[in-house]
Amino acid sequence: LNSILLLSRVLADNQDNELTEDHVESAQAIYSSGSDLLSLINDILDLSKVESGKMELHVEEVNLEDLAGSLERTFRPLAEDKKLSLTVEVVDGLPKSIETDRQRMEQIVKNFFTNALKFTSKGSITLSIGRPDDASGFDPKRTVSFSVIDTGIGIAEDKQKQIFEALQQADGTTSRKYGGTGLGLSIAKELAGFMGGKIRLKSREGGGSTFALYLPEEMEAGREQRA
Repeated sequence: LNSILLLSRVLADNQDNELTEDHVESAQAIYSSGSDLLSLINDILDLSKVESGKMELHVEEVNLEDLAGSLERTFRPLAEDKKLSLTVEVVDGLPKSIETDRQRMEQIVKNFFTNALKFTSKGSITLSIGRPDDASGFDPKRTVSFSVIDTGIGIAEDKQKQIFEALQQADGTTSRKYGGTGLGLSIAKELAGFMGGKIRLKSREGGGSTFALYLPEEMEAGREQRA
């Protein structure tokens, strides 16, 4: 599959201008479909590892300002392409860094961002790194929240639990219109729990959504090499 992706990308770039427009479009279609398939395979492998308890976490110090800057650089061009306003903020009073698995944390937050971009056609997307409120059930002195807030289509209350189940989306029309496999949030939920955290959703149909990841400042001992 990686070879197919590499070769189709080379063909789609058409640097020597030897291919016709139809050939380039075909190569682009092969690359796009192959990328979707690779993403699906990786999602299934991740879900299998988490559910079987074989996922390994690699704990490191994660600088929150650096993380915010990295995410902004990744998603600002995508937001601008859709003419959406993007705000990234790190609130005052947080520690400079937390101890967690950066790769898996970014995987969750990037999933939130990707969904926000997919389901928001106008308005704004905000990433706020801060503290959970008292109603969250988490200790605000020892927990950091990563909230992605959008002004998109929102999610009906009776569908909000369903979207965290594997291969589920809000309804059949969502998959047909927006694409996706329905695995991303299921994996995100499992990963969050594996890292000692949780995901919370606030949304209403037609009124946007807020997906929040709550993580402890320091990961509980023993989680980093769980197998």
